[in-house]
Amino acid sequence: MIIATTFGQEVDQIKLANEYYQSKEYDKAVDIYKKLSKEKRNIPQIHSNYLDLMINNDKPDDALKYINYVIKQYPGNSRYRVDQIYVARLLPNQKEYKRLKDALYDASRGNVNTLKKIAEELSQRQLHNDALVFLSHARVESQDSKAYALDFAKNYSSLGNDPKMIAEYVNFASQQTRHVPYIKNILQELLSKESIKEILEEVLIIRSQQYPDDVLYNDFLMWLYIQKNDYYGAFVQAKAIDRNSQRSGNTVMQVAKVAYDNQAYGDAILFYDYIVTKSDQGSMREKAQFLSLLSKEKKLTEKLPIDKQALYQIAGAYQQFYEYTTETNPYRLQALKNKAGIMAYQLNELDTAINILEKLKNLPGITKTLEAQVKMDLGNINLIVGNHWEASLLYSQIEKDNPYAAMGYEAKLKNARLHYFMSNFDLAKAHLDILKRSTTKEIANDALDLSLFIETNTMGDSNELGLMEYASISLLMYQNRFDEAREKLEILTNTQLGHPIRDDSFWLLAKLDKRMGNYKEALSSINTLISNYSEGVLGDDALFMKAQILEEYLDNRSEAQQVYRQFLEDFPGSAYAVEARRRFRILRGDGLN
Repeated sequence: MIIATTFGQEVDQIKLANEYYQSKEYDKAVDIYKKLSKEKRNIPQIHSNYLDLMINNDKPDDALKYINYVIKQYPGNSRYRVDQIYVARLLPNQKEYKRLKDALYDASRGNVNTLKKIAEELSQRQLHNDALVFLSHARVESQDSKAYALDFAKNYSSLGNDPKMIAEYVNFASQQTRHVPYIKNILQELLSKESIKEILEEVLIIRSQQYPDDVLYNDFLMWLYIQKNDYYGAFVQAKAIDRNSQRSGNTVMQVAKVAYDNQAYGDAILFYDYIVTKSDQGSMREKAQFLSLLSKEKKLTEKLPIDKQALYQIAGAYQQFYEYTTETNPYRLQALKNKAGIMAYQLNELDTAINILEKLKNLPGITKTLEAQVKMDLGNINLIVGNHWEASLLYSQIEKDNPYAAMGYEAKLKNARLHYFMSNFDLAKAHLDILKRSTTKEIANDALDLSLFIETNTMGDSNELGLMEYASISLLMYQNRFDEAREKLEILTNTQLGHPIRDDSFWLLAKLDKRMGNYKEALSSINTLISNYSEGVLGDDALFMKAQILEEYLDNRSEAQQVYRQFLEDFPGSAYAVEARRRFRILRGDGLN
């Protein structure tokens, strides 16, 4: 009973000392820890706090005396021996530190697991160089030149030795395929440093030369180049992977898709055309041929003014693809739809587009998804030519046939926008309010934006008249009747003084002028927005577009840099901030991709 009572009292004393420690009443904690340390069984419970108190109070001699006592009580405990080394490291005379370290190694020699465990404990005590020594001994003992690579990497990282850290991360990835995603996630965060990119690239190139048959290093290089937006570099590595793995172009196709998704259409065209000429799989060649045409179309339509002659050639190429590819090719009918899209939306040959789509809608083998897409295009084109009710009927059919799919929600949004164009604001808002709650995030956001826009600008009869004019202008723009739209926008901005629609009118005029290639006129509208409405919701949009026009269309890089700097100062939380910072750094000459 006496022993049990004593033990219970000790537990209470340990709790009390720890409470003093947590509340930073260190003198009281030390007094209790000192008494408790005289009983061996208490040491594991109090050791960390008690030792740290002595060290933090700059009493290394007391700490050494205590830890030497602990070692006598637990001579085989490597953790306590590491703490002994740690305390000795704090003494002016380093002889004891070196002696203890050598003694610990001698006692552990030949036992790989013990050497590894000691290295971990040294690392926890921030003795990273010493940890590396024990890890090196463990690696030699294990007879595996890549053993404990992750432990090496973490210690090198703590020491700031980036080249050796990267080399060890690559070692770890090379041990097993399942390690690769983990290491890529780690490296993803490190690649913000340009120097890390260079080190990793150098390590991977050397390894790929040393082990030309191991596609791991090509895969890593391909991934690295994609992070750097160097799609051609990734393409070179993808070719090597396909060649060594006999993948017939699958990896190149993946890189081409990445380039396409990142709007690097020129690179995508090059990569898809490589597959067309080199792949030994007919189905893959046909897929690459279609995607090459799609990339060429995207590249042409992203630049203003549109090269109509080149678009006619693409439309003809889509027609040839439809006529000469195998009937089972899944892209065959899509090519015909794409041709109709070019004729309608880019070349304004609406009757031709309608004829193609009406024929396509009734072709055998058409999927329900493609049929819905064809109806969507027919609805859009009917809206362009002014057949509003026919367009609404088509949108309603799509919505009915696809009630819970993204296609159905998109059709409902199109119908809502049609009613908005026709100034049926209550009906439009009823559709939009449903979409705000029950659809994909992108469509819900579009619905919310348009709903709020209608609500803001229908506060009274005069406001609704202004919105009606604005909506009719928006329809003219949708119908590619740009000159008429611009003339009406000029009137709207000059007559709706003090109206909440006026800043939106300047913004629409700026976007229209940009689309028409009137860049100086666009800047004039933007400058009006910045001067008079910079506190509104369009402030960051206007300033970012100004910088874009200066940089991309007027080649005024110096002023663009200044505007990007102003943007980052005025709108640091904007959705455009990351892209603005990237462009600013490039213009400043940082060499960042």
